[in-house]
Amino acid sequence: MTDTNAAPRAAADAPVFVESEWATLKECVYGSPDAWVLPKFLSDSKLRAQGEHGKFWEQNQGRDVKEVNPELFAEFSSQISGAIKLLEGLGVRVHVAGEISEQNRKFPRGEDHGVQTAWMRDPFVTIGNNVIELAPRSYFHRRQRFAIREFLGATMDRGARFFAQPDGGADEYVDGTGWGYLEGGDIFVVGRNILVGNSGGCSNPEGARWLQHMLGSDYKVQTVKIDPMFPHLDCVLMTPREGVAIASLEALPEGLPDFMKDWDVHAVPKAMAKAHMACNNLVLDDHTVVVPSEEALNPIADALKSRKFEVIRIPYRVPCMAGGSFRCAHQPLIRN
Repeated sequence: MTDTNAAPRAAADAPVFVESEWATLKECVYGSPDAWVLPKFLSDSKLRAQGEHGKFWEQNQGRDVKEVNPELFAEFSSQISGAIKLLEGLGVRVHVAGEISEQNRKFPRGEDHGVQTAWMRDPFVTIGNNVIELAPRSYFHRRQRFAIREFLGATMDRGARFFAQPDGGADEYVDGTGWGYLEGGDIFVVGRNILVGNSGGCSNPEGARWLQHMLGSDYKVQTVKIDPMFPHLDCVLMTPREGVAIASLEALPEGLPDFMKDWDVHAVPKAMAKAHMACNNLVLDDHTVVVPSEEALNPIADALKSRKFEVIRIPYRVPCMAGGSFRCAHQPLIRN
């Protein structure tokens, strides 16, 4: 059984460092259970909305879910709080996203694009000791940095190199040199190999080019084509251990990167990856993964167990329904 009263995995002044997707999670930023205001329904929203939730989102854009559907919000909040409690009980140091001021909620075009701080994967990434504020393509991701800037800035006192990618400004998308877009859900740290998903709707090759320039020759950054029906690479890929992948191969038109060609890959149907966020789970270390307890994800849990992983199951129905499971909710500061 997993010890949910473990000693802290990271001291408050421990050096920031992420070495891989499967290294032991010791500290992270996690999404907030306290706020959910549906963004204006622009093209960035349409890419993420699906099924009944997509209809709900479109009908209630700009409205606070707490007021529109109190029961749904209560379940949402409870499930996010439960995930935070689990991590803290396992000794993970967790920073919960804060509020975004009224003025910053209007960034960058003077109109409110909602509050999506339950999903904090996208506004930054940690690679090695580099903490990098990203330039997301999505408007509602662009303002998320303001809910965590204090945490990110404090990493400079712990040996981190703190950078910010050039921002995309008020235009929805500009295609040209210097107009790179990156969202954390697209970025995988696989040792010295850095993968950047490219669906055509979020991160782009120019963003990957900037990331390679910023990281230098210590890392190799490469793009991975993904089906445009998915926003991010972590919707179709999980790497819970070196040599093991859970992937929707149907959604990878050019396949996995060459260095993964001999890996043990459990193939996930594209429909399951889309409807149930089947690849978007929480890797605690190279032998432990958290998977939502919904019955539809039993095949994922079974595939992991057959590969000698311990699988922890907790409810996460509403965040998954809204388009982002456990990986979307957190971004590590320490994995080593």
